[in-house]
Amino acid sequence: MIEGSRKDNGAITNLVERAFQYRGDVTVESVDGQPVTGYLFNRNARCSEPFVQVFETSTGSEITILYRAITQIRLTGRDTASARHLEDFRRR
Repeated sequence: MIEGSRKDNGAITNLVERAFQYRGDVTVESVDGQPVTGYLFNRNARCSEPFVQVFETSTGSEITILYRAITQIRLTGRDTASARHLEDFRRR
């Protein structure tokens, strides 16, 4: 599980990159207190307002969250690229 509190932009960037590599759902919590759960499919740390984009699980909507609003990121879904899943796939 990746968890972290908002401390600085470098810490948030690190959390986002680790969550982006995860192939399951994540929960992004923001300063407004509304968690967003879904698949993190895009991020941009190099633009003037760094952001992540998530396909929300319950609605399928694309949600954009600014890095400056992120307080925590948790890995909350099953990683579809896990070693066990890969072994099952290879056996087919």
